[in-house]
Amino acid sequence: MIKIDISKIDSLKYYKYIETYINQKNTKYFLEDINCDLLTIFDKDLKQIVSSSPYQIRELIKIAPEDFIKEITQLKDLYEVFRNKWAVEFMEDLGIKVCPFCNREYIFKFEDKINKEPRIIASLDHYYDKDTYPFLSISIFNLIPCCHICNSKFKHTKNFYNQKHLHPYEDSFNEKAKFSQFFNNVNKENKKFSLLSKERISLSLNPLDISDMATQNTIDTFRLETLYQEHKDIVLELIQKREIYPDSYIDDLFHQYEGTLFKNREDLLRLITSGYIEAKDINKRPLSKLIKDISEELELI
Repeated sequence: MIKIDISKIDSLKYYKYIETYINQKNTKYFLEDINCDLLTIFDKDLKQIVSSSPYQIRELIKIAPEDFIKEITQLKDLYEVFRNKWAVEFMEDLGIKVCPFCNREYIFKFEDKINKEPRIIASLDHYYDKDTYPFLSISIFNLIPCCHICNSKFKHTKNFYNQKHLHPYEDSFNEKAKFSQFFNNVNKENKKFSLLSKERISLSLNPLDISDMATQNTIDTFRLETLYQEHKDIVLELIQKREIYPDSYIDDLFHQYEGTLFKNREDLLRLITSGYIEAKDINKRPLSKLIKDISEELELI
């Protein structure tokens, strides 16, 4: 949910992988034919298409025709090659561990000991879907590692060019929206709930700027406010922790264990909150955005 640092990605490295694959004798692809068609339509060859920035990608969409010839639609098949051969390396280059859309699910590499190969627990989402825009099927900065639910259940083929959403390579959701909570009083309507009950918690997620439709569309498309209602127990625990850990107690713990259990105050606060509390670390652990926002609201961090 923070902007992903794409400076780590060498898009030309991946183009070289693709070019080498195409030029093998046993493939059905012909680089000269693909380049001819791309140059005719976009005045750009495959190398330029593959390495286009998010801004350049939008400029390509502006001039794209509605129908595409065979050589360009073949790029959709080449995406399957990319996913099978280089998705693991791409994920590792990006260095993210949690879905950038929802911040609820881990995405990572693991060693498949049965098939004896590295694999990823993640989907590769086409930010601009490959059925509508096949020429972007293997554009590196059109590929977003994310969880299966966000990709297949919520986003699917929704057209993010026609309806603007936040882009993980350009925008930080953390800087655009915030979770907030309040503890409802016990009254006739909720008297059946105990004093310390998650059902008494109201949790909201809203854009910091009410006119920011890209952020609101992102919240709506990925059902973020609805899904996070299932995590009110985390909010309740933070409320309880705020009572258990007043600032004076946190100070005492840090001074007692600094240099042994905790190398800095952030280590201690991560232990207390069970989440990463620095904005730069939100993509390292699920629910860190929620934990950070509510902890700030409670003045726990």
